[in-house]
Amino acid sequence: MAMAIANAGSANDSTSKGMADLRERAEGFRIMSAQQNDFNQETLAHLEATINRLEYMTTIQVPEMEARYNAKISELQVDLQDQVDRRRRWQAMHEELGGEVAILRGKVDNLETSRFVSVLIDADADIYYFADEFISQGLKGGQAAADKLIEKTREYLLSHGPSFKNAKSIPIVVKAYANLTGLGYHFKKENKIYNPQEVTQFWAGFSQRHPFIDFVDVGSGKEAADNKIRENFKLNIETPQCEQIFLACAHDGGYVPVLSPYAGKASGSKERITLMSTGPGTVHPLITELGFNTTEIFTPLFSQSESLRVDSWRKSESVSPVASPVATKTSDSPAPLNWATKAQLQSPTSPKATPTLSSTAVVRSKATATSPPKTKPSTMPYNPLEVDFTGEYFVENAGRLIPKAKDTAGNRLKDNNLIVDRIADYDLIGKMKNLSICQWHYLRSDCSNHRKEKCKRNHDTYPRPLNAKEYDALWYLSRMGYCKKLDRDGYCNDDYCIYGHDD
Repeated sequence: MAMAIANAGSANDSTSKGMADLRERAEGFRIMSAQQNDFNQETLAHLEATINRLEYMTTIQVPEMEARYNAKISELQVDLQDQVDRRRRWQAMHEELGGEVAILRGKVDNLETSRFVSVLIDADADIYYFADEFISQGLKGGQAAADKLIEKTREYLLSHGPSFKNAKSIPIVVKAYANLTGLGYHFKKENKIYNPQEVTQFWAGFSQRHPFIDFVDVGSGKEAADNKIRENFKLNIETPQCEQIFLACAHDGGYVPVLSPYAGKASGSKERITLMSTGPGTVHPLITELGFNTTEIFTPLFSQSESLRVDSWRKSESVSPVASPVATKTSDSPAPLNWATKAQLQSPTSPKATPTLSSTAVVRSKATATSPPKTKPSTMPYNPLEVDFTGEYFVENAGRLIPKAKDTAGNRLKDNNLIVDRIADYDLIGKMKNLSICQWHYLRSDCSNHRKEKCKRNHDTYPRPLNAKEYDALWYLSRMGYCKKLDRDGYCNDDYCIYGHDD
């Protein structure tokens, strides 16, 4: 029994252990189950969060990114297309400019091949009469003169070395202007030809000899040839293809306004102009002062001038500037001569050259500083004053300068009326202009600047006093210059002012 009880107790203990073990194991399983459940919950929560993020990305972020990328792609596509378009435009422009460059190169080549030299001749002027040896031979003489002219022109170009390209082959365009009838009459009268038709034949041969040589019969008219030369000169000087211009018109001071704009280096054209001189004294002093290149290489082509004007200029070139002035020329001597005026001078009725001095404008040297005190000239019909403010005597007719009207303060209001007419006395005015005489010296009183060698105009090549019409013709030219005092101060109180004051 006891044993049974013991066995029962032992069994009971074993059962208790088994239960405890089971409970322990069950608790372990429960814990594991709880851990597994927690794991599952965490896994489910993580999965749910992942799903939520994925849904957010797929429904919101991805579309936004896709939209941005698409926009960027569109922008890049636009930029790409713009670059393509630009490249195409540049390509088109390149092709277009390439065509234009080719055209410009062609034009430059044309400019290079169309370069030429111009020779303009005032054949009406006495210093540019072709030599008798040419004129007397008629047609053959004209051809010989043309050949000689081209030869001398090329000789000049070659003498300047590389500054002239193709000097041996560059075309030379020659235009000679004259009154054909007048020249024929003059040469016949001078016994240089037997028949005026010989002059016509001469110019025919001259023109026919070379394709670019032309003689133009301008007919009668004092300015006919001058106008042609002036306008052709302006055309040539503005033409880049014209390499050089030779001017056979340097005898005429009337060309000074035409040439002076090109006398400065800034014009870039000064070296393109060459004056054709036919010997000493054949270039007008005012044109000489412009400083253009001058050549006497053409002298063999032309006859020796018999002009009194040329003789006067030639002597003035050889006389020292400090020599005492002596008036030795007639009123017609310095005027430019064409065939008509020369014929007048050679007429038996032409006045002789008579040295003369003004009775009231005494020529004085620097020694006057020790001379006796001045006395009033015997005749000074218009002048209330004895001497000018410079200390020089007034010329006899300087009273013409006193104004016809003054204000209460003694200022000039109105200049005297001139007795010359701009149209009717055109030739006289032109003559006085071409004399290039000092207006102060001939209208007012001795020019003190002359003795200081500051005044470049003539002071002793024409007698004083001028006659009434000569005086007013010169005064007309002087009055073209407006009074500086009136312009600066608004008034002029100089009774003997030689400049213009009227509106």
